[in-house]
Amino acid sequence: MAEEKKEEMVPVTAEYEVVDQVDDQAIIELMTGQTIQDYVYSFKQGGRTVEGLTLAGINEAANRRGGIQVEEMEYQELDNSWLATVKAVDTITGSSRWGAYEQPKMSGGRADPFAFTKAVHKAQRNAIKQLIPVPVIREVLNFYLHRKAGSGNSRPQQQIPQGGGNIAQAQKAAFAIANNLEEPLEKKGITKADLWNYIKRKYSVESRNDMSEMQWTQLSAELKAAETTPQLLNDLCERIKQLTAAAQESDVPVPEEPAVQEAASSDEKEGEKTQAQDSPF
Repeated sequence: MAEEKKEEMVPVTAEYEVVDQVDDQAIIELMTGQTIQDYVYSFKQGGRTVEGLTLAGINEAANRRGGIQVEEMEYQELDNSWLATVKAVDTITGSSRWGAYEQPKMSGGRADPFAFTKAVHKAQRNAIKQLIPVPVIREVLNFYLHRKAGSGNSRPQQQIPQGGGNIAQAQKAAFAIANNLEEPLEKKGITKADLWNYIKRKYSVESRNDMSEMQWTQLSAELKAAETTPQLLNDLCERIKQLTAAAQESDVPVPEEPAVQEAASSDEKEGEKTQAQDSPF
């Protein structure tokens, strides 16, 4: 496949390969509790600069936009791959899009333990990105390209005002998904307190107010993945149990979370107050 630019045929296969590699790494980082590094990709190809959002960047753009959710997911195990199909819906406009992805079971000549998870996440990515308005994509792309290019001087200070509203949106998204997961988690023996203690240990925070926009975005992606399929829900429960067991073995006391009972800040809407009080955050 190729793109034509000023009488020059520029192959775009490399672009898909780069994106696939970055997204594979992001999915592994997500499933193993690591910090996701890449929200955008940028490289030179055929005399031009190719830029775009990775899977993590698309998830954040969806969170910033709001109103986009996955309603249906189907998967099929083939001889050498997993095939996943996902339907994403824009609850604001009523539009919906389907996304699919076929992930090989082998990677680098060895069985890939994350093959199924990769298929689901990439199918979800392909569906969601069709519903994100271009201005939102550009906003997220520019935000992280500038952060990536910055040396840590004035650039981070310019990002702080922009993050305030985005943090609130990311919080709201995480609250909504956590509420949806409350019953499925309880059936697995995981309480709200268990979930919150897991989040505190994972992000090294004592209150939801200590979490950054990026952490809320990562949490939303992790919870959304667990909401998607029973397998990913089981994976989340297993991570919660493992982290809880590790904390108990190290004899580190876990204080009760006061944020469950505290009221939301005065500038939040009444509905957000109720949501925060009912959440494990």
